[in-house]
Amino acid sequence: MISPGDHAGLYVVVRRAAVGATSHVYEGRHAESGEQVAIKVLSPELCIHAEVVARFINEAQDLQRLRHPHLVAVLTSGVLPQGAPFMVLEWLPANLHEVLTEAGRRLPPEACVEIIRQLAGALAVLHAHEIIHRDLKPANVLLARREAEARIVKLADLGLAKRGKGEGALTPALPVSTAGSALLGTREYIAPEQWVRSKSVGPAADVYSLGVLWFEMLTGRVPFSDDAQQDLMYQHLFLKPPLALLEDVAPEPVRDLVARMLEKEAEKRLTLGELLQQL
Repeated sequence: MISPGDHAGLYVVVRRAAVGATSHVYEGRHAESGEQVAIKVLSPELCIHAEVVARFINEAQDLQRLRHPHLVAVLTSGVLPQGAPFMVLEWLPANLHEVLTEAGRRLPPEACVEIIRQLAGALAVLHAHEIIHRDLKPANVLLARREAEARIVKLADLGLAKRGKGEGALTPALPVSTAGSALLGTREYIAPEQWVRSKSVGPAADVYSLGVLWFEMLTGRVPFSDDAQQDLMYQHLFLKPPLALLEDVAPEPVRDLVARMLEKEAEKRLTLGELLQQL
């Protein structure tokens, strides 16, 4: 789509750094200051879909307005001469999926607690503005350093977020629909209620996903895994998570918190406020 030397506003493209499901990410530099940034550009084949374009633009606008130490910062956004929308983000060279892979899939319990605390704080800000992330997973948790010991993380990617319309909600740049019964999110991490009604989930869905992430960082695997979507859905809805796997890797208070975050019924789940207080 764009090549080294091309401009995205005041920023110059250096190289393509990654290709995601809906966008390309480039390393870039400010044309004058040389500040290193990430330039996220919507994939060209998706630019013809109004819904996808609207979600991308809303994400850029929300992240520009919501400033938090553990939310990725968007510096500016716009549209390329080729017609694709873009956003310029702070440069964060690694994600939690990469770090877990390099660390042998597990992190020390103390590091896990610190990461969960930071992510819970970021989610609390989103929820205060009636934004439900709906796609919390290691690839959407960014780090300033690649080393496994790095504990400063930032939550990214609001592309699948659900936005409310109440008093605290942000006004979206463009209207979007959640497409009724469409399954939104990454299957291994979504809450039971998200499997059956993605459009109407509340904050508890993000708490469940955060619990899955915590379980994975401690044990090296997600609670439920299956190639068949229907089988995986059944496990999330009806099977108890294998909490026994936590016994040798986490103290009892942590095991209790993870268990309460993975409750099947949303109303029985630990709230984000309770989690932050316990942490």
